Amino acid sequence: MKKIIYPLLLSTLLLGACAQSDTTSSSSSSAAAATSGSAAAVTNVSTTLDDTTDYYGTYEDEDVDASYDESAATTITLNDDATEAADGVTVDGQTVTITQEGTYVVNGSLSDGQLIVNVDKEAKVHLIFNGVTITNESGAAVVVEQAEKVITTLASDTTNTLTDGSDYTLADGETEPDAAFYSKEDLSINGDGKLVITGNYSNGIRSKDDLVLAGGTYEITAKNNAIKGKDSVSILAGQYTLNTEEGDGIQANNTEDTAKGYVAIDGGTFTIQSGRDGIQAETNLSIQNADISIQTADGAQSQSISTDESYKGLKAGGAMIISSGTFTIDSADDSLHANDTITISGGTITANSGDDGIHADNELTINDGDISIEQSYEGLESSVINIAGGTTQVVASDDGVNAGGGSDTDEGTGQFGQDSFGGGQPGGGDEADDSKLVNITGGTLVVDAEGDGIDSNGNVTMSGGTAIVNGPTTGGNGALDYNGTFNLTGGVLLAAGTTDMAMNVSDGTQQSVAVTFDQSQSADTLVTLLDGDGNAIVSYAPSKSYQHVVISTPDLTDSSYTLVSGGSNDGESTFGYYAGGTVSDGNELGTLPVSDTIANLTQSGETASTNQMGGGGFGR
Repeated sequence: MKKIIYPLLLSTLLLGACAQSDTTSSSSSSAAAATSGSAAAVTNVSTTLDDTTDYYGTYEDEDVDASYDESAATTITLNDDATEAADGVTVDGQTVTITQEGTYVVNGSLSDGQLIVNVDKEAKVHLIFNGVTITNESGAAVVVEQAEKVITTLASDTTNTLTDGSDYTLADGETEPDAAFYSKEDLSINGDGKLVITGNYSNGIRSKDDLVLAGGTYEITAKNNAIKGKDSVSILAGQYTLNTEEGDGIQANNTEDTAKGYVAIDGGTFTIQSGRDGIQAETNLSIQNADISIQTADGAQSQSISTDESYKGLKAGGAMIISSGTFTIDSADDSLHANDTITISGGTITANSGDDGIHADNELTINDGDISIEQSYEGLESSVINIAGGTTQVVASDDGVNAGGGSDTDEGTGQFGQDSFGGGQPGGGDEADDSKLVNITGGTLVVDAEGDGIDSNGNVTMSGGTAIVNGPTTGGNGALDYNGTFNLTGGVLLAAGTTDMAMNVSDGTQQSVAVTFDQSQSADTLVTLLDGDGNAIVSYAPSKSYQHVVISTPDLTDSSYTLVSGGSNDGESTFGYYAGGTVSDGNELGTLPVSDTIANLTQSGETASTNQMGGGGFGR
């Protein structure tokens, strides 16, 4: 039986992300749905996984195979007063127990009962939910006490409902079961029927081992976690509507084995309203081909929340990988958070955060994708931040991009406390930390920040791509802020802000000119450099008011340029940047002699003094 193994090692995770397919095979999920068992199921139809697809989750063929042999199955019709015993099935009032390996087609209802699976440790059970309703006022609706694995198929065109009570009757000293659908063993669910779960006591679905969800429609409301697997949660397909009062939408919580405790999502559509984290993995979280919408607490505007709790959208105790998919996250805490690394290689992410937009303790890498952080305290935060591709837009009430250090859980950021990375002072302090780095090699980065635009406690390097910074409009911060060096060798850099903490780049081979204006310029006022023939080398319209601007493009050379303020450019704008075009109705302010690789000038072309630069200094 084929088994796809989840890549647990971090190095394998990072390498695998670059090679991930953007399309999960539809054959496994759609074929499973097409052959879902029902009263008229096709006999001996097998569904297998696609050998050509790279999965993050762990799946076996039996996990996705929703077919069964009706002639060999045992039918259990649940009835409060007249559930019939059969080979492998015992009945004690409204408690129905499966005791032998096999396939069981379950239908009917229990108003205050329980379905139990308790078979040999090496035995497997295939449950076909063919229109089941089970309510248990004093415990779990379904309990898997012992088996090698239980595979549950949600039959086509059926709705299956499991409801537990708010107060369980448990043996002295016992704390489990604690879910409406509870399993001590590996649990897989497939098919294309519907499963409706109300977890009044604690969790909705819980497995103490591996949990695999390969298809179906799920509507789960839970006091604690909606979906919880201890060793892992692997999701291949399905539609999920998850609501929790004080827990996570999806959680894997093994803290004892670093090879476990992961969540892997390879497809599916998710709408999650969670009282705590949306999706939380104790170790690694990997996602592709999914459509995910998450709100934690009352979203980014949350007020009545505890700073001792976690309300993150996507959270990983280890590494996080996003390869593709669509994500809409409105979170009271960080929208994306990893205690180790985050690698984004594709997908569309829209985030509103009450704290950081994307936070990784150690390293954040954006290789591709379309990312829009519409609201945040700090937009991108990590010790090392690599921008290699894609389009990333950031709106932040403090720093837009911050290469600091350590975890933001020590003191917290945003509404959870003061910035532990040292925001609010240039570069987070006076001494450079060479382990901290913002590295831009490609892609497009657009920042709108009220704090520092791009801030590094160490260094900044830029060799390609486009970085556009609409920086602070008040003092105490700068569009660029670094403690070590800013080495610029390529790409397009446009950064506008106040003069208070103004900085230019410090090193590099590509021409860079910083201009200090005599007075503040209104938002959207065009600043243009014309060459000797009157051609617009670069035009830039910052989206916020500014008095200082840094301009660098590969088209700048050792020459003199005419500085033009205002007017309009008939070319095409990319986030306020015009590469060429014709400028009309502008005001010529002066001639800028760009004779040095790094030039710091006033609007009239004179060398800017330290005082004119607001004390921030250039080229440190």
